[in-house]
Amino acid sequence: MQQRKIITFIVALFILSSAYLLWTAKNFNDPDYEKNWWALYFENPKSDDLNFVIENHSDKNSFHYVVINGNDKVEEKDVLINKGEEKKLDFGNSLKSSFEENKKITVQVISGDEKKEIYKNFDK
Repeated sequence: MQQRKIITFIVALFILSSAYLLWTAKNFNDPDYEKNWWALYFENPKSDDLNFVIENHSDKNSFHYVVINGNDKVEEKDVLINKGEEKKLDFGNSLKSSFEENKKITVQVISGDEKKEIYKNFDK
């Protein structure tokens, strides 16, 4: 009888421990659970494509971006992105001709007091 109690206790302890570890791992891998960050990246960094993505996992939802060709502002806009969402910003062929004049295109994104910047160099 004593052995059955010990085995039952060990099995119950194993089940509770496994459940706790699974819950902890799920929360650790969730990008929105108790985390506050956002990211800026090109959709296809190795191509000449200038489409970029703003991925939001922060409490802020207002973003302001500026696309700069050399020293000239090509486009400037405000976008709203809710927590847990990402927004792809697509540049059509109409802007692409103005980018070919310069070798470096810079994208700056500002949200609150945080600023991030990415760029692409074009070799001809």
